Amino acid sequence: MPPDSFATTTRRALLALAAAWASPSWAQTSLVEVAPASAALYQPPPSARIAYDVDGLIGGSSYSGNAELVWTRDSKNYQTQLLIRKFGLTLQAWTSAGRLTARGLEPETFSSQKIGQAEIFAYFERDANRIRFSAGTPNAPLQRGAQDQLSVFMQLASLLGGAGTSATSGKAVSMQAIGDRYAEQWSFHPSAPETVKLPSGTLQAVKFTHEPTAERKQRLELWYAPTPHYVPVRIRITEANGDYLDLVGANTQFR
Repeated sequence: MPPDSFATTTRRALLALAAAWASPSWAQTSLVEVAPASAALYQPPPSARIAYDVDGLIGGSSYSGNAELVWTRDSKNYQTQLLIRKFGLTLQAWTSAGRLTARGLEPETFSSQKIGQAEIFAYFERDANRIRFSAGTPNAPLQRGAQDQLSVFMQLASLLGGAGTSATSGKAVSMQAIGDRYAEQWSFHPSAPETVKLPSGTLQAVKFTHEPTAERKQRLELWYAPTPHYVPVRIRITEANGDYLDLVGANTQFR
């Protein structure tokens, strides 16, 4: 399958990991936000590099490749990047950078770049309470606890790392998350730990699921395992037509 076709599909799929509010449709949405009782409940994992084996079904054709999630942090700041690759080429790259605060991650910039195309940015302008997009998309209101479509991975990891499964108590976790061109609201529903099969063996992992909505038709499944820190060991995105991408953690190195 041509790289550009795959990159377009993966971009659409991984954008579904975002959760945000940016149009009149979200203004009427009833939010279910889990707010931990103590700021100490957020504990981001140490810097890490996670390699994934990727397979899927795209446009009726099977796909295989690899991905890498790079997470770098100190006591005040973070940067994370997700790269989707095939045949040694980076087909799609997402980058998020910002601060670590009492409520977990606080993104400042998010970017998305597809092979052969210019990088697109979203800027979190907190003094003005808005999101500004470089691609000409109208500004979006910035809400408390906002994430971007990549930082949301590590924000959930930070919540689990601080309080474990008791942080959610079976309730949905809702947050604003920003893509490179839009903002939407998404909720992630936790389930009991289940067994995840990885190339290195099996692990017990907490699963978060986001069901399709009228705006986005993808079903998102995220598995987090203490290895020894909570990190996303598996990511599965399923489209309404049956297409899917499955990222399975092959190796995690903490730094």
